[in-house]
Amino acid sequence: MLCVTTPPGSADDPEVGFPVVAAHEFTVGQERLRAAVRCDSGARSGRPTVLLIPGTGGTPDEIWSWNYEKALPTAGYGWCTVELPDRALGDFAVSAEYAAYAAMQAHRVSGRPIGIVGHSQGGAMAAWIAKFWPQVAAVTSDVIPIAGPLGGSAVADSLCAGGACAPIAWQMGTRSHVTRAFANAPVPDGPAFTSIQTVQDELVLPQPQAGSMRGGRTIMVQQVCPGHLADHGMLVFDPVAYALVLDALGHPGPADPSRVDRSVCGQATLPGFDPAGYTTFTHTVSALMFGLLDTRNWVPAEKPLPAYAELYDR
Repeated sequence: MLCVTTPPGSADDPEVGFPVVAAHEFTVGQERLRAAVRCDSGARSGRPTVLLIPGTGGTPDEIWSWNYEKALPTAGYGWCTVELPDRALGDFAVSAEYAAYAAMQAHRVSGRPIGIVGHSQGGAMAAWIAKFWPQVAAVTSDVIPIAGPLGGSAVADSLCAGGACAPIAWQMGTRSHVTRAFANAPVPDGPAFTSIQTVQDELVLPQPQAGSMRGGRTIMVQQVCPGHLADHGMLVFDPVAYALVLDALGHPGPADPSRVDRSVCGQATLPGFDPAGYTTFTHTVSALMFGLLDTRNWVPAEKPLPAYAELYDR
């Protein structure tokens, strides 16, 4: 079980020779962006605050209301969430604008540097907005993808093998324009990047490559607890993943698995887990499957990158 820390800037890194991303503006209207953000009283009262980004097919309530929204306040953190358009089944770049605005809003509300946690596509989006929106990197201390396909996923490749698939499947592929631009864009100064993954992930494959990025630290939950059972969806309420999140938020730099108390290995869920709320997660699974497999949503090619990312797609 590997903990992989890949430093930026070596001679073999694709990002060498690429300029720092320049500041740019939103294309989505401010009213829509603002309406998608919700923050709790802890964030509004100035607590250290975490932005929670949902994954493909999900809403903030379905993904976060029964786990992190309950656990973070007891650990001293406020939280904000962002609702992505079309359940994050549309254009990744459009959804990223919502997430970037939400990050800046979380900072404005709390008055502090923020952490950003995202699950699945939301994890890739957390890292994307920190790389491609300098305004986000400037107010962020930690970027923590959970089960995020940072290097794309072979599962997305297989969905698009026939020449048509859902827009987000094209973009999450291992050879997509989104994946290539993300790999090439420089890692910004400031935020620490911790990618939390599981060797049992059935959607983000292959591991650890699919969950890793240059300039970040990738940690498998099985490194902390050998033999630990956690698949892709289980990581949103996994106690080991949560312990790593708190470790990253509570220390300078990325999470360090050696600091995590091994008593967490005997826990079934993170603190405050609401089993009744877990039933809402089934709506996400249904929306994900329907959104990816409904041929009416399929397109024959990946959507063009936004102008700010085109330079890095080579």
